[in-house]
Parts: sequence; C-alpha cells; structure tokens
Amino acid sequence: MYEPMSQFILDAVKGTRDRRTLMVIATANETQIAPQEGVLDRLSARFRSRGLDEALARGVAPETAAPLALRARRLTALSGRRAIADSLRRVISGARQRVPPSRARISPVRCQVIAALDDLTRLADALASPGPVAARGVAQAWLLLIDGTGPLYNANSTANVRARAASAANHLRLEG
Repeated sequence: MYEPMSQFILDAVKGTRDRRTLMVIATANETQIAPQEGVLDRLSARFRSRGLDEALARGVAPETAAPLALRARRLTALSGRRAIADSLRRVISGARQRVPPSRARISPVRCQVIAALDDLTRLADALASPGPVAARGVAQAWLLLIDGTGPLYNANSTANVRARAASAANHLRLEG
C-alpha cells in the first residue's frame, strides 16, 4: 500500500458534450488513474465524508474508489490543511490560556492538550506547509479534531492525544 505523492487533475473530453475529470495519482514508483468520477461519486464523497475519512485514516488507498479519491483530494488541498492547522492552533492556544469551559461547545481536555503540545504543534506546522502530503495523515488529523468521543474531548478515552497527533504527523509523509 502506498500514499499518493501528488494529484494531478486532467480533463478528458469524450465527444463534445461528455466531460469527465480523471485523477492521476503518481508516486515515486508508479502512476495510477483513479476510477472516473460521476455525480453519484461526488454526492457520496460529500455526504459520506466521515466514513471516507475513517477509511483513509486506516490507510485505504484513495485510488481504490472514486469517492475516496475525491475526498482525499479535498482533504489534501492546501487550503483545507491550513484550516485544520488553524483549528489545532486554536486548541493549543485555548489550553495555554485556560479558556473557561463553554456551554455552547465541547471543550478539549486541557491536560491532554498540554501533554501533547509539541506533537500538536508539529502536526499543525506540517499541515500548513505547502507541498504534497498523504491523505492518511490529514484524515487522522481531521478525525482527531472532529471526534467528540475521541481523546481530544473525552477524558475517559483510552487513546491519547499525543499518540494520535504523532501518528497523524508520521502519516503525512509520503512513502516512496
């Protein structure tokens, strides 16, 4: 199994009316074309994003299905990665400043965040950096942020923030 090194979007024209987008996924050793996407694939990528994120975080290759490839493309876009990095930095800042709990939202577990400051900072910096990254690491970072039952928000979780952040940062690196 390998992670995509870069994603290139090519327009393929069939006749004059039927335009499709192909995703070419190139790694250091080979190039693959993800299955052609259609309207249902785009809808699936949009409405099943949580399940697709979980599959990508486990290491399922994006090129195995068009919805996975579409979701991987969205996750690995620099603008999306920078938004995730900004959210991580807000979590870090809130833990450092001892922001009082809010009734309007679930607050991160401060002691978990403080224990993982270096790993969370490293992850945020890697996400915000330009250049290709693996979808697996971005998906892991995103799930760390949005999973209200995970270690970031649940003091009783058996997982810990530091291990999850380190795993996400490690999985951002492209295998080649």
